[in-house]
Amino acid sequence: MSNRRSFLKNASLGLFGLGSFQASSRSFDKQDEVKFRIAHVTDQHVTSRRKGHLGYQKCVDSINALRPSPDFVLMGGDMVFDGLYTELDVYQESIELYKKISDTLEMPYYHCIGNHDVLGLSSRRKVAQDHPEIGRAYIMNRLGMSRDYYSFNHKGWHFVVLNSIFEKEGSSGPAYEARIGEQQMEWLRFDLGKHKDMPTIAVSHLAAFSHKGQIRQDFDMKAMSGIILQDNKQLREVLERHSVRALLQGHTHVSENFQYNKVWYITSQSASAAWWGGNWLGFKPGYTILELGERDIIKWYANEYEWQHQLEAEDTIERERILEQKEFEAEQQRLYIQETTSE
Repeated sequence: MSNRRSFLKNASLGLFGLGSFQASSRSFDKQDEVKFRIAHVTDQHVTSRRKGHLGYQKCVDSINALRPSPDFVLMGGDMVFDGLYTELDVYQESIELYKKISDTLEMPYYHCIGNHDVLGLSSRRKVAQDHPEIGRAYIMNRLGMSRDYYSFNHKGWHFVVLNSIFEKEGSSGPAYEARIGEQQMEWLRFDLGKHKDMPTIAVSHLAAFSHKGQIRQDFDMKAMSGIILQDNKQLREVLERHSVRALLQGHTHVSENFQYNKVWYITSQSASAAWWGGNWLGFKPGYTILELGERDIIKWYANEYEWQHQLEAEDTIERERILEQKEFEAEQQRLYIQETTSE
């Protein structure tokens, strides 16, 4: 039991912890009418394991049922599971499931590359280092992506999709790091310059800001850990001088909202929660809805959907984590009652 309590102290944020933020919304309270809505869906990790593909179909069905409907969906990366570590046929199946289910969306959707979407950029890869489609090429070819970063316009707004998975040569072969990189940054500077009169939202899988170390009370996690864009200062300066309204982020599977120099950094909770193995740090499967006006973001909020996790026989860690979360929430409830009913 002591190990469980230690785990909960470091990881669980549940119903009465940070996870309670998921029900709140952020509103600018501007004198502006909603012009249209969009959805940000990230970290789907689509896989047949744990019947995650059925969970993702529930996600898509939830989006299709929204009224008013979003005009489009911005994917946030880690769409599939898993190019880094799994066998090629498993990865291929994941891509096929992701595309087949995403195609049932009743509105357009836009891909964004995440670290689990790329092929073999890890020492644990299951393909040869010289595979002709190693890295982002494999999934891009199968999803029909002509570019790994790009932009488009919609109803007077400009949208930029970035690739935060910077491919490089590591000590064990092809690898990646969290970085936009000089070439993409140069493109971004002038892309924003060409659209200087349009309000802009950008998307990146890996974050420019994250409180993950503080959330987990992890004293060993540095603020500039490997999950943070290593050139985040350069990126932030570009976003700031072009008055970009927000950068939508993923990867951590928790919802965070952070504003710095008038730019919002909005991290959406994961569509798969804990990789389809229950809730993650108190967050259910969900995504973010943003309501946009003529020039500004009016409001954004999390939209969750019900999915009963379907664990497999070997998912011992997941079962223990789910039990620990329930114990944590029960203890939080007990303490809350004690603290609010004492004389």
